[in-house]
Amino acid sequence: MITLTWPMGQLLKTLASFLSVLVRQVLYITPLFWFLELSENVAWRWMNGSWGWVYPESPYEWFSFSSLFLWAAAVTLLWALHHFWFYPRRVKLWQRLITSTVIGWMGEWFAGFIAAEVFHHPLQIWPNSQLVYVSFSALFFWLSDAILYHLLTMNVVELSPAYDLHLDEQTA
Repeated sequence: MITLTWPMGQLLKTLASFLSVLVRQVLYITPLFWFLELSENVAWRWMNGSWGWVYPESPYEWFSFSSLFLWAAAVTLLWALHHFWFYPRRVKLWQRLITSTVIGWMGEWFAGFIAAEVFHHPLQIWPNSQLVYVSFSALFFWLSDAILYHLLTMNVVELSPAYDLHLDEQTA
């Protein structure tokens, strides 16, 4: 956790550590999340006969390369939640997953709303949803993203500091 009582050297060291982990996570996890999103949309079409969400300004309709930036923001958000909230407060895994799911889902709606209503360039539209920029079924997708994030950063690849392994053993 960062506090204002730290000396400047310790603050810079903590910030450098945070940013170095963030860069590794964004470079590694962002493309994986993007491909997962593509596969989820294809699976949605197989199950329901139409795309679950579309990208109105994309020539491909069912996917957009610009959504990579949204996934980079999502990874940044997940890492910031972990670094500044979950780890310092020793939040249990199931609470991390629920919190990450809800915040990611709300972030998707907010990003879609801001893009469409403020900047007049809609990112994603869920055609059959009352919420327009996200659907309640996306909660399932965000839960899978939160689980995948946890598995990738804690169990598969060394993408978070070693202290996380001890936390998982204590809170599981």
